[in-house]
Amino acid sequence: MGPARRLSALEQDVWAVFRQATKHDPHVYVGDVHASDPEMALLLAKEQYARRDPCVNLWVVRYSQIFATDYGDADMFRPATDRSFRFGGSHRDQQRVYREAGRRRDDEE
Repeated sequence: MGPARRLSALEQDVWAVFRQATKHDPHVYVGDVHASDPEMALLLAKEQYARRDPCVNLWVVRYSQIFATDYGDADMFRPATDRSFRFGGSHRDQQRVYREAGRRRDDEE
């Protein structure tokens, strides 16, 4: 075996880092690291993102493994029916929403 070869930035993957502050908190995205494998990504993430702030757990995810919706598909997140009656607010606001929903229903019939 020859001497260890340093990987160029082009040979390293970009990893998203998620930190969990306490056992009952959600994991929160905190930044990125460049690494060639998951073990190195965890080590770099620990050094970069877990030294100053509280941390009980880290996740690293290769960016190429993240699948996401397209911004053009935003309509898929709109509810198929009006559910404004489910939103919180004061009693008076709720009564107004119910009246408006009843009027719309009467208009449709």
